[in-house]
Amino acid sequence: MVTADQLSAALDAWRRAIGAAHVITDGPALAAAATTTYATAQRVPAILRPGSRDEVQACVRVAGEHGVPLYPVSTGKNWGYGSRVPVADGCVLLDLGRLDRIVDFDERLGCLTVEPGVTFRQAFAFLRASHSSLLLSVTGGSPDSSLVGHALERGIGTGRYADRLSGVCGFEVVLPSGACIRTGYERFANAAAAKVYRWGLGPSVDGLFAQSNLGVVTQMTFWLQPCPELLQVVFYRLDDDARLSPLVDGLQSAMMQGLLAPAVTIFNDLRIVTAMTQYPWREAGGRTPLPQDLRLALRQASPFGAIGAWNGDAAFFAHSTDEARAHLALLERALRPLVDGWVVVEAARPDLMALLERPDEPLANQPGASPLHAALLKKHLGVPQSVATRQLYWRKKAPPPADMDPDRDRCGVIWVSPVVPFTSDHVRSAVEIISAVTLEAGFEPFITLQCM
Repeated sequence: MVTADQLSAALDAWRRAIGAAHVITDGPALAAAATTTYATAQRVPAILRPGSRDEVQACVRVAGEHGVPLYPVSTGKNWGYGSRVPVADGCVLLDLGRLDRIVDFDERLGCLTVEPGVTFRQAFAFLRASHSSLLLSVTGGSPDSSLVGHALERGIGTGRYADRLSGVCGFEVVLPSGACIRTGYERFANAAAAKVYRWGLGPSVDGLFAQSNLGVVTQMTFWLQPCPELLQVVFYRLDDDARLSPLVDGLQSAMMQGLLAPAVTIFNDLRIVTAMTQYPWREAGGRTPLPQDLRLALRQASPFGAIGAWNGDAAFFAHSTDEARAHLALLERALRPLVDGWVVVEAARPDLMALLERPDEPLANQPGASPLHAALLKKHLGVPQSVATRQLYWRKKAPPPADMDPDRDRCGVIWVSPVVPFTSDHVRSAVEIISAVTLEAGFEPFITLQCM
């Protein structure tokens, strides 16, 4: 337990180290920092906002000298997983949001080096301002969440580097002593391969800093994917829940054969419905969870057209139209008999680049394009979107504000992320358990299967 004298001495030292303006102790700010989307009891006695790696080192050294625990966050938008609330009581929050520099960029090698305060929105804007043809793997969460934070939580994105932590290298880390280390080849001056080869020499220590308290990561390099000549996205649906098992086995086989690349997503109807609308309190007569007849009606009223009990999408980055046609034929042979709906969305590189430059405008050369077309292309092009955040307002009786903040707005949500083998028996068992427990508690199960 930290005493009042220990904390007071540490606060004085932190004010000298990073400036009094960046040592926050006022009540409303501390209360907000201790608030997430579920009940918590942890107190936050102070918030530190260093502006550089040197200042992070100073904060860590002071914490060690005075025995005050620190809890680092990047931007604190980890909604549904705890946001920025420390896991233990009495931790001083180390907010890295001011470390928001894009340190390095290499168009040819596809490397982007950033600090933890850099958000998906900021990185996307930087690539657009650079007229880059490279694509960022994005999260389904807030556009204002951190690239570094998402990687360290082993998040899942889109495209070639969907497994986020497998597409990064070159960590800069402040250790509990205040010393700084660099991983891989970054520890050698002028190492030309530092941004492209994650292992370096000897044992790799990168994984020690994911989901751990062994250091504060202050810099990381991300690998980017080039825009394809043609992007092909298949959107499919199952009208009958009983057909999920054959589809899972078909997808697993197609992935093993190389027809599909991670992450292939399968999501139930509620994941779409809750992102498009809010709970129909009047129609439900105040009842919860959502009655089945209303669930079916909301499926049919989706702006994406009729959606199924289960839905999914898979993208293919093609070098030519011929390659895309051959791939689609193989995919149709493997999966089309297993689903009830099958929509193929395609766009060539000029249209894709135009969409990247102007993501809010209609698709230029696809006059009949639906909201589904645009959503699928944007997702796989790495356009940060906030539509998934709307799900957290599903049970609220007022519409989501323009500046959505589920912590501030008292949304209630906990995301649970079990990991199971990619087989129909494991998937079916997990889905049945999740559905039963959620419904019994009076809630709707929003389920996504991310097949890695």
